[in-house]
Amino acid sequence: MTEPSRLEPGPFARFYLPLAATSLLLTATNPVLAAALARTDDPAVALSGYGVAFALTGVLYAPMLVVQQVSAARLLEAGDMRPVWRFALMLGALLSVVAVLIAFSPVGVFIFREIVGVQDRILDEALEAMTVLWPVPMLTGIRALHQGRLVAGHRTHPIATATGVRTVVLALVAFLLTTTGGGAWLGGVAFTVGLFAETILVALAPAPLPMAPERTEEEQPGEDRLLSFSGPLMLNVLLWWSTPLIITSVLARTPEPDCSIAAFTVVEAVAWFLTAPVGQLQHASLALVDGRPAHATVQRYALVIAGLVTVLLVVLSIPVIREWILWTGFRLDPSLLEPAGRAFPVAALYPLLYGHRQYFQGVFVRAGCTGLVGRGAVVRIVVILAAAPLLLGPMGYNGAAMGVTLAATGLLAEVVFLRVMCNKKALPLLERAC
Repeated sequence: MTEPSRLEPGPFARFYLPLAATSLLLTATNPVLAAALARTDDPAVALSGYGVAFALTGVLYAPMLVVQQVSAARLLEAGDMRPVWRFALMLGALLSVVAVLIAFSPVGVFIFREIVGVQDRILDEALEAMTVLWPVPMLTGIRALHQGRLVAGHRTHPIATATGVRTVVLALVAFLLTTTGGGAWLGGVAFTVGLFAETILVALAPAPLPMAPERTEEEQPGEDRLLSFSGPLMLNVLLWWSTPLIITSVLARTPEPDCSIAAFTVVEAVAWFLTAPVGQLQHASLALVDGRPAHATVQRYALVIAGLVTVLLVVLSIPVIREWILWTGFRLDPSLLEPAGRAFPVAALYPLLYGHRQYFQGVFVRAGCTGLVGRGAVVRIVVILAAAPLLLGPMGYNGAAMGVTLAATGLLAEVVFLRVMCNKKALPLLERAC
């Protein structure tokens, strides 16, 4: 069982604050890049092109994000990272090869034009960005592997430090390249260079390995167990990172696609940066929840964090404040400022919904029932796909608000599913394990 002292406010804060700082620094890359792209010669096209390219890159590197959870769970359960290491390297290399094909072959033109639905200059900018984003899946896998090692060893400070360095490097590169006249390409360069710096630092950070329980050779979970455990998690993050691409595809079919996609990209960058403090609640529940008493305590902390961040976004959604943020940070012209402003209040729901999602997913991973995580992601995507054609007509001329509404609606459906399944499946499994 978890020691009571680790669930008291002080120890919990010392564990969670570096993780929250990591999320803030990580998601700061999005508004930083958006601010840099907004200062290029043609900001709407640059923002749209990079938004499309990054959405597709997110789909490619999404499966690698589960490596962090899998490596932490593997160390806590069996103390052996070698299967995870092989898994991360092989899958990361394969996904980077796919990114190369998209960047340098007709495959990319087909995907962006026929599937995503972008044309002309936005298509050209997206392809330019892909030529420098292709290493991202491999780098993400290596980074996640070592982040999981550090989480399992309860050393979260090096993760925050490495992410801070990444953000600084990315910002320097992005704003230096604004003088070159580049468009979406500069966003791709800055993101890749920053990620490379973070990967090096987190890989070099030392951490004590946790003591693994004694197991017989037959009881040792092997690579088959690793695949069955991580498969639903990969589906979950793949569908999560597919969500912006799906929404972008819907916005590409609105009357003003470049304005809709650009405004949506800016609002998402700001909203997810502000939502970041709740993003690591998954690791809090994974590391600390081992039964109903711990669940009640940690969930209470999670609700407080999510509630405070939601209040912050509600305040920042006040018209005078949000317009000041969007104009000062991004220099948006009126054609983008107005639609972005209308979308911002809906995004204020993100922290409460996303915080719940992250918390319950961590409980499912701790309980070993990762299949429910994958099912929750499917529920979210099905709801978004069902709602998209219904909203396209009445909200098509306000594309950014429609995109944020689709994202919030999908999250709400997923949260309801996860909450029901937590009480019905996950908590009983944890109690039996104890």
